[in-house]
Amino acid sequence: MANPIVFRKEIKQGRQYDPRHNFALSTIASEIRYDPLTGDSGRLCHFLFNSAPPTDLSALIANSAVNCPFCPGAVDKVTPRFPEDLLPEGRLRHGAAVLFPNLFPYDDVSAVAVISERHFHPLEDIPKQIIVDGITIARKFLRRIEAGHRESADPGYGIVVWNYLPPAGASQVHPHMQVVHTTNPGNTLRRELAAEKAYREKYGRTYVADLLAMEQAEGARWIGKSGSVSWYTPYVPTGLLGDCVGVFPGRSTLTALSDAEIADFAAGLRQVLRYFAGLGLWSFNLMFFPASMGSTADEHWLTARIVPRFYLNPVLHVSDVAYPQLLMGERLAMVYPEQTAASLRDSMGFGGNH
Repeated sequence: MANPIVFRKEIKQGRQYDPRHNFALSTIASEIRYDPLTGDSGRLCHFLFNSAPPTDLSALIANSAVNCPFCPGAVDKVTPRFPEDLLPEGRLRHGAAVLFPNLFPYDDVSAVAVISERHFHPLEDIPKQIIVDGITIARKFLRRIEAGHRESADPGYGIVVWNYLPPAGASQVHPHMQVVHTTNPGNTLRRELAAEKAYREKYGRTYVADLLAMEQAEGARWIGKSGSVSWYTPYVPTGLLGDCVGVFPGRSTLTALSDAEIADFAAGLRQVLRYFAGLGLWSFNLMFFPASMGSTADEHWLTARIVPRFYLNPVLHVSDVAYPQLLMGERLAMVYPEQTAASLRDSMGFGGNH
């Protein structure tokens, strides 16, 4: 059977007397693309962006370190502990990482994992080990939760998020992740899981497996592999400057990952972040998109999505999120994913369709 995935788009043409060209009548193209899984639309518009201007973070780092609750010496004094019936030791530790309850929880079980003893790491030099420690301690915690929900009719979802620095919505500079167990995975993941289930029922195959095969064969948005993890840029980007996706073939949840798979992902993520840092960027969002706890990988493969964040105008602190994303629920990008994939292939050392 031929691959049923279709990449659909509409080309739009805006006409204007353009002052950049002596007010000659000009036509400027943009695109509306449709996600091949959900049908959700996104827009690709033309903005001028080569790289972000240099940003001096020294004041931000120094000021935020003064009363940082996540720095050594403070974290055990000012952060909460879990009740004994949920986590007998109150907090979890792994390597440099420590996990404890979120003082402002998002759900019944909502944790923060501080993943480094150092207060700040620049994007181009985030150590692989703190990524490994952060994901590993999240896996350890979620496995504890999963064990207590094996007989539940609704075992819930283990969500792990990394918001790095203020443009990404982080309220603390010190590197940390959010780890949440919830029965409500959010609108995006819920829609995608439903669409993947329908795809499996109709074609008898796993959607992401078919998508990866198609992306690798066509090559325009395929990046490559870091060990067991496959990387590509989505047809409809999430962020203004594009984004990329890491896929864990045959794994449906973060709790199913092996140590080797976590290390493979950390190595690839470090290269991705170095690429974005080369564009002058210094902030990002990362989220793992799992199936429900205990699920097989027949319908859904675990993905991790990385979106660089920035101030569109750093002088005015203009956000990179505006009305299309916030109010219309529509993605907006100003860099084509095919361009991002080509640049990432070069930056990560992947040549051709590897």
